[in-house]
Amino acid sequence: MPRLKFEMWKCQTKRGYMSRFTDGRGISTDSWWDSPQLSIDHVGTEYLKQSHRHPNTRNDRHINFIKDRYKVEMARLKASEGEA
Repeated sequence: MPRLKFEMWKCQTKRGYMSRFTDGRGISTDSWWDSPQLSIDHVGTEYLKQSHRHPNTRNDRHINFIKDRYKVEMARLKASEGEA
């Protein structure tokens, strides 16, 4: 069974960032973030489940995993751009 995975990268075709969440079944969804904050701890479960975010989030474990990894990925991206 695949592990949970969350990754982010700078979007090459438009301003912002892309993220990809892969759930335990190996299903991946991509999402575009126009001007993301450094944390999404404030968002509710329903926000991440929207069709334009990551609708394959099915439980609190997924939500918490994405929120934790999002912070790590944004810090990494900002540091690589010299904005840390």
